[in-house]
Amino acid sequence: MKQKLPTFDAPGDLALAFQGCKVNQYETQVLREDFLRRGWTEVPFGGPADLVIVNSCTVTAGSDRDLRKLLSRARRGAPGARILVTGCRAEVAPADTLALEGVTAVAGNPAKASLAALLMGEESELPAEHPSRVEGGLIHGMGGRGRALLKVQDGCNLRCAYCIVPSARGASRSRAARETLEAVRLLAEEGFAEVVLSGIQLGLYADPDGEVRDLAGLLDLLLRETEQVRFRLGSLLPRHLGEDMIRLFAENPRRLCPHLHLSLQSGDDEMLRRMRRPYDSKLYRETLRRLDEALDDPCLGTDLIVGHPGEDEAAFEATLRLVEESPLSQGHVFPFSPRPGTRAAEWGDPVPHEIKAERGRRLRELFADKAAAYRRRQRGRVLEVVAERREEGLWRGTSGNYLQLRFAAPELGRGALARVEVLEAEGEILEGKLLKIGSPSA
Repeated sequence: MKQKLPTFDAPGDLALAFQGCKVNQYETQVLREDFLRRGWTEVPFGGPADLVIVNSCTVTAGSDRDLRKLLSRARRGAPGARILVTGCRAEVAPADTLALEGVTAVAGNPAKASLAALLMGEESELPAEHPSRVEGGLIHGMGGRGRALLKVQDGCNLRCAYCIVPSARGASRSRAARETLEAVRLLAEEGFAEVVLSGIQLGLYADPDGEVRDLAGLLDLLLRETEQVRFRLGSLLPRHLGEDMIRLFAENPRRLCPHLHLSLQSGDDEMLRRMRRPYDSKLYRETLRRLDEALDDPCLGTDLIVGHPGEDEAAFEATLRLVEESPLSQGHVFPFSPRPGTRAAEWGDPVPHEIKAERGRRLRELFADKAAAYRRRQRGRVLEVVAERREEGLWRGTSGNYLQLRFAAPELGRGALARVEVLEAEGEILEGKLLKIGSPSA
């Protein structure tokens, strides 16, 4: 769909919002950085602005509802603003997105990286998708709080029955290993203690320059060539956690965060076949077992869909049983919603809403119990925590195994890595005592 984007004679006030995954979060930071470089001023979303950009998601029906809510908020707060929607919703349904109330223009994913230039009437150019210094500070990162986000892969070659993402993102492509290394070094120089490597299908990473073979090779390079930073990975498939990857995690417990998210979707083999997932429940269970044996009480999470076409009570019980019997301690549970353009949409939505809701409730309660048990096991352990912000005189941060801790440390600076003993582990935020400040290589 061709359309003319609005243009601006001079920089103005910009409000940004994003939906969905860490890749969208990262790309929103790229947008922010490029606009700020050109003289724009960021203002809070929902207030007065000259331009509002929403980086959209379309993975579920809930994403579409959330987009409409964001647009309504933008219209109320900035009635005279031009509102542009980019991202996956704009890519797969541009006409429908443009028809939403208040939307001035849409721009698909390929145009996202050059929006700042296009809106200023300049020749289209692609800003560097690696961290850079803006106004004396680093804009990239997860809120600039000591943990940085770095996209190293985009797109997906799978064709899962329920998923529209390959249509929105295209085929898999990766950032060069050496370019990734330079980006990590810059982040480390800026004081980031943790870098989260993200992608749409991260396990498909393949260095376009051929220096490393796969994601395990990239991690090995980053570990060898850097010291003052630890790494966390985004979501993976079981088949992407082979012997080389597990060995790296086992040999580098302080540099590679013992927190892994293995997408499952269903614990029933017939459902996995129907969903076109590239594994079965046996491989999934075996991968969890190997991780649990090789690492020191890792935090393992997953995604699940309830009410996918074909999911009867027996299939759901198989999923529930797999979660119960596994070392999983975190889970995101989504009700199935048919996405136009996917194979599953052709099957309709046969599972009643109330059954989806009940299955979702049972899984969420199970995960809540498993998460609480995992947190209680941390009592007495020493965890490495990135200090991210102060709250009521105490520091709060994220541990390597992805838990939130609160502790006193008057001399600590934001972004520092601290070794913290867990004293209390009953609530969602653990209480700890600072033992030492230092890098993961110390």
